[in-house]
Amino acid sequence: METPARTPEDIIGIIPHTLGYIPRDSLVAVIIGTETNGSQSSSTTLRVDFTLETAADILLTGGSGYVDLIGRACAVTGVFLVVYDEGYQPITPLTGSGDQPTIGEAAGSRIVPTPAETAPAADEAAETTPAETTPAETTPADGADCEDAAVHRGLVRAAIDELAQSFASAGIDTLCAWWVSQEQFGRIDDDGDDSTPLIAATTSPCATELIAAGSNPVGTPQELVIAPMTAQAFAHSRRGHTGEWMGTDDAFVILADVYARLDAIRADDEPIDVTHLHAMLDLPTVMAIDALLAEKWSRDALEMILSFDHPDFPPSLVTRLDGEQLCDRSRRFSARSESAQEIVGLSARAPRPRDVMLTIAFLKEYLPMCHPRVRADTYAVIAWFEWALGGSTMADSYARAATDIDPEHGLAKLVVRAVRLGFLPRWLMESEPSSF
Repeated sequence: METPARTPEDIIGIIPHTLGYIPRDSLVAVIIGTETNGSQSSSTTLRVDFTLETAADILLTGGSGYVDLIGRACAVTGVFLVVYDEGYQPITPLTGSGDQPTIGEAAGSRIVPTPAETAPAADEAAETTPAETTPAETTPADGADCEDAAVHRGLVRAAIDELAQSFASAGIDTLCAWWVSQEQFGRIDDDGDDSTPLIAATTSPCATELIAAGSNPVGTPQELVIAPMTAQAFAHSRRGHTGEWMGTDDAFVILADVYARLDAIRADDEPIDVTHLHAMLDLPTVMAIDALLAEKWSRDALEMILSFDHPDFPPSLVTRLDGEQLCDRSRRFSARSESAQEIVGLSARAPRPRDVMLTIAFLKEYLPMCHPRVRADTYAVIAWFEWALGGSTMADSYARAATDIDPEHGLAKLVVRAVRLGFLPRWLMESEPSSF
């Protein structure tokens, strides 16, 4: 994205495009890092479920868990916090004054100010690169309703203050915090009688640029799950080969060629161009991926290979192997329990985000064309890579798409259970936090 984010409208307008969907009942942290030249930027956004129960738990246990999670994900110097809560009601009717401060001003009055720190100027504000609201009229609350709204508002604000204090203790600035509710947004540290129409964020310069580039956030994460081709379109795409199945040895020959092309994209710093990925997926390649997903050993090997970080399949080695050598190596190492523990997500190594995002993008381009026999496997493998990168919401959505097809799919059930129990990939649970 070329346009720097300079205002609250920009930051809040970017979030749905970064996530791909409009968050509900969520706490979103736009994570800011400082480059070597002193400029600030963000390439990471964290979203977690947030309800009154979550707020109460933060007040009870503190916010150190959130700080630790963010610190493990990436190097961070500051965060913008945004609470999406349809129950958060300002004190007075929403008037949409639109007189919100710029980010520089917001940082200068952060929730937990540190006197020794200086606020970033507006022209040094963050540049953000892109990873369920229901219109309603708000009327003044009175009596018990007013008291309930005040309690609700107070609990949320107290939880955010607790988080800000936890961030401050780790040397991370809480640059500003906002609430979004019922087509309005405002600053949490205001008294609650000032707000701006959300339309100002959804039409901000940053959001407009993203829309022009083709970004179109959906209402729920489930809507992002890619659907397969119709039976008629699938038959047409196979050109009379719907009943044919490629041998595993031949599939690895094709994978060796595809891997080299993906590795070249991986090494580039340019945004991932899905048109290049789609161009790789001719019928032989699609049938090769079908064959590799159809058996557990080759599916496990595919996950190891396409993570681009598995110690048994380092890119420097894989790019030198021909198809026969890659197949032989895959048969040997996919059967080893030690190798299974090094699969991305199970390993303590933090993955390179671009590598996993490239693999997810490639598999999503393949998904509509895959054979119905391996459709559940494809959903499940995408779910695994999403979870391994820390994307529990999309991981759950893809895993459930797999179990809709095969309720007993082992990998999909594993991902659903991990998300439900709050298990994160090992690199986020056990690795050393990034230096602040």
